Amino acid sequence: MKETDIALTDSSEKINLKIFHQLLTDKLVLYAKAKEAAPKLLSKDDGGHCFFKQYFSLLNDVLTIVNGQIRKINFNYQGSLTQGLKSSILNVFDSSINRSECLIRGLLRDHNMIIKFIRKNLKHNSFHLNSNDSLDAIAEILQLHIEMTWMLRDQLIKIIYFK
Repeated sequence: MKETDIALTDSSEKINLKIFHQLLTDKLVLYAKAKEAAPKLLSKDDGGHCFFKQYFSLLNDVLTIVNGQIRKINFNYQGSLTQGLKSSILNVFDSSINRSECLIRGLLRDHNMIIKFIRKNLKHNSFHLNSNDSLDAIAEILQLHIEMTWMLRDQLIKIIYFK
């Protein structure tokens, strides 16, 4: 009879940590970008308050899941947003952009990059993620990002067609 590991193996722990650290970094960058974009969008659209309330709530849900997984691996992220930008897969926010459409498209691009990152890691690292409920957490994070992209697309349609 073959023995199975109950705890994370060293290689699984490293892969889990790498993936969740990347997701945490990207969430912090995405959160900062959305915070920067919100006042510019809200000044032009009174209906945007409900949108951003729901959007930040979903971002918060993702951060809670990622932080929970990182804590399970017994790792504490210590670093600044500037350090996070260096390891993030997302582009730096261009604060000179004032057009609502461009801001939303930028957030959509970021979510799509994160979704591709998650899917790639699910494909290549599913064995290592299939422990410590990491696979379920990543699936939930993926679901939340897909939901946020649909919200952003809906907001983009409102901006373009209902000016």
